Amino acid sequence: MKKLISSALCAGLVLTLGACGQKKQEETPAEWTREGYFQDENENMLSVTWMEDIDEPGWYVGCMLGEDPIEDSWGGTLPQEGNALKGTLTSSGSKEPLNVTVTEDGTDGLALAVDGGDVYHFTKFDMPEATIFITINTEGWGNIAYAEGKETPEVDEEYPYQSAVINLEKPETYTFLAWPSAGNIFVKWTKNGKDFSNEAQITVDLDETADYIAVFEEDPDWQNPVMNFVGNYESGRAHALVECFGKEEAWITIEWGSSVSELARWDINGRLDPETKTIDYSTATKTIIVFNEKGEIVKDETAYENGTGSIVFNDDGTFTWHEDQSEYDEDMVFEWVSAPEDN
Repeated sequence: MKKLISSALCAGLVLTLGACGQKKQEETPAEWTREGYFQDENENMLSVTWMEDIDEPGWYVGCMLGEDPIEDSWGGTLPQEGNALKGTLTSSGSKEPLNVTVTEDGTDGLALAVDGGDVYHFTKFDMPEATIFITINTEGWGNIAYAEGKETPEVDEEYPYQSAVINLEKPETYTFLAWPSAGNIFVKWTKNGKDFSNEAQITVDLDETADYIAVFEEDPDWQNPVMNFVGNYESGRAHALVECFGKEEAWITIEWGSSVSELARWDINGRLDPETKTIDYSTATKTIIVFNEKGEIVKDETAYENGTGSIVFNDDGTFTWHEDQSEYDEDMVFEWVSAPEDN
């Protein structure tokens, strides 16, 4: 069953004013009485709730018209116009706002009409009351995933969870998965503060309120894979410095002098893929620096931010730099420069 991000909205009264000096009888809209939760045959959800604790008390309308609890949810306070709630609902994700009209439908349902789009027909839905409350958290640097039943949870490496809440009406079986961030190791699961399992993936019968914690510790043997490539590199008049950043990232500074008085500098940050020895980056900054005759900086200007490209470390000790914003449309190959011996 889909989970609804919902609440309630503001109802406005529409007054019909007299025209041409003649009073016309006011049309009083019917009192709005249909509130609560509603669902259609595709399990889309709609909620209408009266809200007192806002600046302008009124009807708040929330809807979920899709599968994603965030991206497919909208909400807002809608004024009452005649016998309908009408206005704009804003997205809880990144989608465009919806201009909608909510009207009574059937004996106890509601219809939601989207301007320029579909009309959804909802019937009254009694939201189950949760009696079992489960929290999942992390201790240390790591992530979690969970799924109903005994199937392995799907891992979202780009936007992983560090905590979650599961509220249940009745006992159900769930599977939890814990995996460490780079430079860390999974240690154990605890339940209500006591050791529960040493397995990263566990299937549990959730029949009582409980707190689960995935515990992680730093891996004493961990080494940032960028350590294998740290150092100075050169390519013609260009110089590069490769450094480690944190437990798994690299920081590369590339400088290229177009003349004795002007220097271009790129600051690149990204993660190294140990298998392909590649850094794909998307947040590079290019800066143009101009010097006067005394070697003093007279201009320090950002040419662009969020630059994209890649750096590939080769087996022969070189690395190849591809810059998507390059004016020359050519990759540059940098050779490693050994540090001078201490005297």
